[in-house]
Amino acid sequence: MRRLGVARRRGADDDQRVLPLINVVFLLLIFFMVAGQIARTDPIKVEPLVSDSEKQTGDRQLQILLAADGRLRLGGLDVPAVELESRLRPLLAAGGPKIVHLKSDGKAEARAVIGVLERIKNAGAEKVKLLTTARPDR
Repeated sequence: MRRLGVARRRGADDDQRVLPLINVVFLLLIFFMVAGQIARTDPIKVEPLVSDSEKQTGDRQLQILLAADGRLRLGGLDVPAVELESRLRPLLAAGGPKIVHLKSDGKAEARAVIGVLERIKNAGAEKVKLLTTARPDR
């Protein structure tokens, strides 16, 4: 029977039961914060061509995205096709290897891809790497 005016003491067991739950919640929070930062998405939707090659490209410092509708992105900015060469030339002249990575949508017209490749060559690139994905059966 409980007496009036006498407060019931909380046992130390109440705090010890909640502590593991708090630890698990914080561990899950940290896990999802780290896992959410691993993959960076492209600013425009591009589904690259499929390749049999399993070779991975290294650092992609200078990357051009070509969407299926012909839109181009260079350095995070939309670039009209006619301005690609003039915007790319100073970036290639800045030093370092003159390698450009082109990530083209698999549904982009071949003429558009060839036109972009010609503009990259005219801008002064020594090498162009066409980025692809591996076949799904591998």
